[in-house]
Amino acid sequence: MSNLDQFLQALENSKFGAYMLNSSDEFLDEFVPAHLRRLEWVTGFSGSNGIAVISKDIKAFFTDGRYLVQAKRELDSSFEIYDLATVSLKKWLAKHLPNDVKLGYDPRCFTAYQIRKIKKFVAGYGIKLYRSNDNLVDNVWKREAPKAEQAELLPEDICGKSTKQKLKDIPFLAELTGKQAYLTCDTATICWLLNLRARDTENTPILHSYLLYNKKQSFLYIDKSKLSAEILDYLDQLKITLLDLKEIQNFAHLCKENKIKLVNLDLQYVAYYFYGELKHSKIEINKITDPVILAKAIKNPTEIESITNTHILDGSAKTKFLRWLDKQDSYDHLDEIKIAEELLKFRKENKEFLYPSFSTISAFAENGAITHYNATPKTNKKLDKSSLLLIDSGGQYKTGTTDITRTIAIGSEIDPQQKRNFTLVLKGHIALASAIFPKNTSGSQLDSLARQFLWQDLKDFSHGTGHGVGCFLNVHEGPQSISKAANQAPLKAGMIITNEPGIYIENEYGIRIENVLLVVKESDKFLRFETISLAPIDERLIDLTMLTAKEKSWLRNYHQKISTRLDKLTTDERSWVQAKIGLYE
Repeated sequence: MSNLDQFLQALENSKFGAYMLNSSDEFLDEFVPAHLRRLEWVTGFSGSNGIAVISKDIKAFFTDGRYLVQAKRELDSSFEIYDLATVSLKKWLAKHLPNDVKLGYDPRCFTAYQIRKIKKFVAGYGIKLYRSNDNLVDNVWKREAPKAEQAELLPEDICGKSTKQKLKDIPFLAELTGKQAYLTCDTATICWLLNLRARDTENTPILHSYLLYNKKQSFLYIDKSKLSAEILDYLDQLKITLLDLKEIQNFAHLCKENKIKLVNLDLQYVAYYFYGELKHSKIEINKITDPVILAKAIKNPTEIESITNTHILDGSAKTKFLRWLDKQDSYDHLDEIKIAEELLKFRKENKEFLYPSFSTISAFAENGAITHYNATPKTNKKLDKSSLLLIDSGGQYKTGTTDITRTIAIGSEIDPQQKRNFTLVLKGHIALASAIFPKNTSGSQLDSLARQFLWQDLKDFSHGTGHGVGCFLNVHEGPQSISKAANQAPLKAGMIITNEPGIYIENEYGIRIENVLLVVKESDKFLRFETISLAPIDERLIDLTMLTAKEKSWLRNYHQKISTRLDKLTTDERSWVQAKIGLYE
């Protein structure tokens, strides 16, 4: 019996007529640990953003543009696949579900924002959502959680500020009255605020927990076995009481017992479970834009210095790898998995490197058209012909998190259209990297800079142009982003954000050029970007006739910066980089 059939049997034995599953877990992770990937277990979808609605007669799957091609490959043919950019989940539910159906869901795995939005809309069509006490998948998927890894306390010379200082420097938290509390389920926020790290997901140093902060006494739901005596003492000094994760069932009672009359929360960073408990217990809820998310995104001077130095270390590894690949006499002995393994070897030469910041995307030829592709033994392609290799990778270091993509020509034959498409992507990349913009500008206002040349060629890409990056935390963080989607969060000096335009030709190849940018002050009223990623761009894919003098100057200066700043390069490696500089005279 397939996993899907087992789930359908569990659904038949439940009180629900349909069930909604998403790719998140009870800690709202983007990159979910293997034992909590319930959606993948049921459907086979391994991406980080998906929602399935399943009943005896309905099998619908929703994802974004990054994963549409991947979903077609991974899902059972019985699923109808929808693009969330063009099909609204709530409208689909209203149109396709019978109005008397009981639609179940796990309230721990969806944010309060998601469920409130859906419930409000479908209620007008007579459809009701029902909270599931237990996730139905857990009734049929038998597995064991991995052994808990110990958490660690980061020193201030990495964090830049103590927890006490952070609490003082965030006005909202500093001004909370004794009868008010702040709630978050965002583990990266909790780790940043408490200067703690762990490894509760494979590539992200987070510590699964929930935090209820109150000036008199705070509460942290956590697996206490992960905490050393030093951390236990540290949290005690911060007046934080530790509770077992299973005790969230008593959450509302805890608030009342501690005379908390009002809970401040951001609907996008709190699971609907907690929101529902507060509503049911008639505890006042104040909906806020989480102030800690913004504080975390604006790196302090210590973090900026650490992150910049981390990119020098990581850039050396990536440049050494690119030079090694360029010097191969042939590619017949290489495949996507071996390429990822070789890159990892170069990163491991740095003693400061800990582990990848996400699963490396090593995608050759048509696999590169799958935006978030991961090679498996089944899909692994050999580098056996002239085409493009897309490598999107990153590293976790205690001093920072990296994310960089390069597209590389494999073989001697470069198709003129590939070269043209690569150059259009590069022109957009340079335009965004060179931008000077007024304060209070949002990323959505800058997005067209990266797309303009593709648009003129009647082309586009379906993912965002840039995302925030944490400091030894999530490789994706907000509130800042650069995309078509409206985002009112203004870019501020000290923020880190990626610059990654691309183009994807289904069944042929993919192109993406990604660097990490630091937002810096240009004047009292203007900001600009400083590129801190350091790795050569493949000159063989550039049509120099399409570049302006300013674009050539940018490329020359960028490669000069690589040659100058990467002090771990050998003489031969440095000469290889320097040879590229003269191409843009």
